[in-house]
Amino acid sequence: MTTHPHTQSPVIIVGGGLSGLSAAAYLARAGHAVTLFEKASTLGGRARTREQNGFFFNQGAHAFRLHGSGDQVLGELGVSYSSTAQSQPSGASILADGKLHLMPAGASLLEIPFLADTVREELTHVFGLLPHLNFEKLQGISMQEWLEQEVQHPQVRQILLARARISTYTDAPDLLSAGLALSLMIRQVCYLDGGWQTLVDGLRQQTQEAGARLITQARIKAIEVAGEGYRVRLADSSGYDASAVVLATDPETACALVADGTHEVLRRFAAQAIPASVTCLDIALRRLPRVENLTALCVDRPLYYSVHSASAHLAPEGSALIHLMKYLRPGESAEPEVNRQELEALMDLLQPGWRAEVVEQSFLPHMIASNAIVQARYGGLSGRPGPEVPGLPNLYVAGDWVGPEGEKAEACFASSRSAAMLMIEKLSDRQGAPNWTRAL
Repeated sequence: MTTHPHTQSPVIIVGGGLSGLSAAAYLARAGHAVTLFEKASTLGGRARTREQNGFFFNQGAHAFRLHGSGDQVLGELGVSYSSTAQSQPSGASILADGKLHLMPAGASLLEIPFLADTVREELTHVFGLLPHLNFEKLQGISMQEWLEQEVQHPQVRQILLARARISTYTDAPDLLSAGLALSLMIRQVCYLDGGWQTLVDGLRQQTQEAGARLITQARIKAIEVAGEGYRVRLADSSGYDASAVVLATDPETACALVADGTHEVLRRFAAQAIPASVTCLDIALRRLPRVENLTALCVDRPLYYSVHSASAHLAPEGSALIHLMKYLRPGESAEPEVNRQELEALMDLLQPGWRAEVVEQSFLPHMIASNAIVQARYGGLSGRPGPEVPGLPNLYVAGDWVGPEGEKAEACFASSRSAAMLMIEKLSDRQGAPNWTRAL
């Protein structure tokens, strides 16, 4: 790593989630003075984990995607995690037409017991085809359109839509890019021991050890152009000069902070962004009444069920932490009590008698799982904004809505790295310092 004297105003990061912490770590390790502002009282955003009675509650169900941008960024920043990779688990069930079908141990989706031979043959064909598809060419085609063109049997379409929901947290096949959804079906995921807080803590440690300032409970009011840099104004009317700024926020917030919300490009992306929202119910049990029911693929209903503690250290020995979700369509009202009753009814089916074993519950009636669905009509991943804000040098954005790589957390990691590398190169050129990024 090459360091240089702090001869200019610091770099300011707005937002202390995975994107902001990752960008701050890269920049601080490159020798730049970095100040990060987070409006909440704690860092981490949706990656925070709450520990209660030995159970680790994430903000709803979280899976880490292996062999992608997340792995690369964490490796470069020296942040470690422990996990168990997920293949087809034992204890899997299929829920279809209100009936629960237990899968044979180690069976794949191709062995769903109630499928007719013709349906099984088409499902086998489609899954065999997936690794050979040109996902880039399918970015601009919606999942619904692709299914209508390529899949004949309604049951096969339902199974693929269920898999797409699990991968993207999106129940909008008419909007969702088929290229993205289908590519994720062949990616491997894992669940993290101790929850995602392990990543937040690791990133915070690396950032602070590199010298960055992390300030919580600090709400940013505006980003103003000030000479060759920026003036970052807080809600308490204080201000900070910055040589460069990274907005690691949602698109609506990024737009509102710049030029009083009038910046044309940021306004366009904020207007285009449609969040993917979910209702989450996490339940900690002393024991599982039905140990054979660890996962369920809900084919004809936008629901999710999985015992993550069966694959990662998230609960005391012998206990269980279960994640349930309902994927909400864009614009759908949350209806908290109705949705909670629906998720509890799913628990009644899969874990009868569960209420007598409850230790703790966490209910999130309306959580934004992704700030922007990857939409086919805008070209899929290639239609998302890059990290540089046009017309405003050294102003960048990062988050799950930015850049041509990945989605959800993976996009957070990829876009923060991209923004940081661009900033390091430009600031180094301005100061005549060596470009350290080649040493990564």
